[in-house]
Amino acid sequence: MTPELEIRELEMSDKEEVIEMTSGIWDGRDYIPEYFDRWVEDGGFICGTVDGEIVALAKHTWHSEDVLWLEGLRVHPDHREKGYGRAVIEGQLDHINDNLDYRVARFLTSGGNTPVRKVVEDLGFKLKRAYDYVRLDDEDLEEMEPPLHKEIKRVQVEDRVKEVTEKVLSSEELDDNEGLYIEHWTAYPVDEDLIKDRLKNGYCYSVRDEDTGEIDALMFMQVHDIYESLSVCFACGSQEGMKELFMFGLKHCLEEGYDRLRLKSASEKVIKAAKEVGFSHSDHHNCTLVYEYKSD
Repeated sequence: MTPELEIRELEMSDKEEVIEMTSGIWDGRDYIPEYFDRWVEDGGFICGTVDGEIVALAKHTWHSEDVLWLEGLRVHPDHREKGYGRAVIEGQLDHINDNLDYRVARFLTSGGNTPVRKVVEDLGFKLKRAYDYVRLDDEDLEEMEPPLHKEIKRVQVEDRVKEVTEKVLSSEELDDNEGLYIEHWTAYPVDEDLIKDRLKNGYCYSVRDEDTGEIDALMFMQVHDIYESLSVCFACGSQEGMKELFMFGLKHCLEEGYDRLRLKSASEKVIKAAKEVGFSHSDHHNCTLVYEYKSD
């Protein structure tokens, strides 16, 4: 019988134990140690303990005034297959139901993560959307040459908030994505504030029609230093325009020496354009899934 977990908020004094717990996860490249201080200060970073030892972690973060994002679920490598993952998710749900006024809580997982999917579905989570996950890994990138300038000559950094906002919010690609923008393993609701922030940080690129000057296609990118990778977080527009943007992303990836270029999207048009540039599904993660849990 699995011992009952004691659920509590993590504190700064727990940092050393958490770093040790996560040191072997994802070949030592777990992002939890990097995020630990900020998550403790932000709140909603909980752990499950047995006899005082931390055996599981979870985090909840506000994405809007009524939407919570669940992330950072970890089980100590020495204590897996004991039911602690389910127990900490149940504890997290109890905590947010007792203390927070929210409408929906969401999280993202790999399509191949059958154990987690079974647990959350048993607890009442519903699948919101499946997203194709395509990428170029280091072995693919080693065989590729950077695109020529003429192939990406129209690409520019985009900073015109009104035009970008109108283009994104009216796009069929955003509808396909159920209104979500996927940055690494987090799916944010798209609104004007998010678009402004990404433009301010130089994360948006455009291709404009050479005759009319109007936006033909858009792409948002994000660097993940801990994984030495580059992600396309959202793209929309014409097929040819997106291909040009993806080739620009490929060029940037090759020049900066990143190990991976990846993209998650529920738009068939986006995935088709990416595959024409060389993206493909991986052997392990063909899709990612966003689940949601609605408050009573």
